[in-house]
Amino acid sequence: MRYLSIREVLEIHNQIMQLSGTSGGVRDLGALESAVAQPRMTFGSEDLYPTLV
Repeated sequence: MRYLSIREVLEIHNQIMQLSGTSGGVRDLGALESAVAQPRMTFGSEDLYPTLV
């Protein structure tokens, strides 16, 4: 499985902002980094989120 990096998420965000004609940045980079890291979480070497659903 391949996870998005924070850089990729920010690039997607910027592209959406440009396409929609709006401007704006990320209000809380720490919260975004946490959200991006969450799918990678494990417990006892088991993925906490093994599927997309």
